[in-house]
Amino acid sequence: MSAAAGTDHLALLGALGSEASWEQLEEFHPAGTNLWSPDAPIAPGWHPYTRSTLWRCARCSGAFLRYTEYGGYYLEERIRPLWADLIVRP
Repeated sequence: MSAAAGTDHLALLGALGSEASWEQLEEFHPAGTNLWSPDAPIAPGWHPYTRSTLWRCARCSGAFLRYTEYGGYYLEERIRPLWADLIVRP
């Protein structure tokens, strides 16, 4: 989902990480996925989830993770559905 599609229907539930965990920049990809793979594991305690927030959709009651990628000259918001079958505890 693109942030440009509109996000007014999403309600913030809270943060997954804390300021103390923000320095964790290592990602968890045991099957060769990458940060933007649709089937990438959702690993709390690993980047980008240490810097993600949890949101609920008022339209479908689905849960979504939001993360802002801070590049050298840009900000790019990423929104990902929170699918239970992808959550792992490495």
